[in-house]
Amino acid sequence: MRRRVVAALWTLAAIAVVVRVSVMFGTAVGLTEPAQGFTGSFLDFRDTVVTPGRYLLGGGNPYDPDAYLAANPWALPFSLYCPAWLVLGVLLAPLPFPVAVVLFQAVSVAVAVVFLRVVCRWALPTLADVAVPAGLLWLNIWYPGRGVISVQLASLLGALGVALVLRAIARRGETPDRGAAAGVALGLLKPQFGVTAVVAAAAGCWRDVWRGVAGLAVVSLPVVVALSVAAGGPLRFLRSVARDLAVSNSAAAPSGLSSPIQRRFDLVGQFARWGIDPPGWLQAGVLVLALACIVAVVRLTRHPLALSAVVCGATLVGVYHAPYDLILMLIPVAVGVGMAVRGQLTSVAEWVTLGASVLVVFHLHTVSIFLLPLLDVRFADTIDITLVLIALGCGLYTAMRSRRTVLVTTS
Repeated sequence: MRRRVVAALWTLAAIAVVVRVSVMFGTAVGLTEPAQGFTGSFLDFRDTVVTPGRYLLGGGNPYDPDAYLAANPWALPFSLYCPAWLVLGVLLAPLPFPVAVVLFQAVSVAVAVVFLRVVCRWALPTLADVAVPAGLLWLNIWYPGRGVISVQLASLLGALGVALVLRAIARRGETPDRGAAAGVALGLLKPQFGVTAVVAAAAGCWRDVWRGVAGLAVVSLPVVVALSVAAGGPLRFLRSVARDLAVSNSAAAPSGLSSPIQRRFDLVGQFARWGIDPPGWLQAGVLVLALACIVAVVRLTRHPLALSAVVCGATLVGVYHAPYDLILMLIPVAVGVGMAVRGQLTSVAEWVTLGASVLVVFHLHTVSIFLLPLLDVRFADTIDITLVLIALGCGLYTAMRSRRTVLVTTS
């Protein structure tokens, strides 16, 4: 019966993938269709993979926003992804756009399966065979899941990196785990997930940090050389990166820090979306506080639920993130469910942490907006961020309580 259930879940997941991709193809963006105001499909894929890849192959520097947007006026500015990310663009850009989309979807689904296997085999080893296909099915239904698996492969890889590092920290001293270095490298592909390196460093995994950085640097080197040649030298390339950072953080840019219409999930972005212009000290303060929470919990405990809830929650609310990055909350959900099944949740704070995380993952954003006329996008995102903050706070309490319990037991 169990084998039949697993086979049925994989079949449903495959059908969901086919249906999702087929529907999205019906509203797919054109290669030169203006990005502003466009609400169709594969826009992020076009403007983070295909367009910058074609521009690089043509001898251009995608990190130079002025030249890049002059050559591609229909596109969004190229975000500050690690140069290694452009390897994917170089491989897919020469292909016909529909073929590139299909291959990208195949890669994204494969990475999603790897992510789910890593998380479930760590947190739910006795239920992994059922949980992996069920998770893949849910990713094709859940609003953030559809976004991350459809167009945001970098976020999916970043979430995989976070899972690998958290697993290594939780297992430290018990089971050899060599995935932390790969986790650091995957996290550094996208600036927001660079926090993964901070997590590993706070845990004392410096060797994994250096290995991850070195591995990513080796992959990035050919691209950096090509970019430096296109920019007219290494110094000009670095200046273009600084200019790209300034444009990305401008209120006039689609990813601007104070743009009230941008779909952002971090605390500063929430202030902006409610019409409150966040001052610079608040932006810096939220980031510092989030990093302090992450460092504190990593130094305090190896309690898997507290560790994953605080790291994932603080990463989401402290650093620029979009709603599709909520995929991170699948990690504390899986960890918490696994601990509940094994009877390891012993406090109210632990159950609240799990409950808030589960509610985030099972909040069907588009359905709730449709069913509740007074619930607009801002309110729906506010519900999610409130739940993440609850999980974060209870996770911190659990970490401190776990630490005190260990000290009392030792003494």
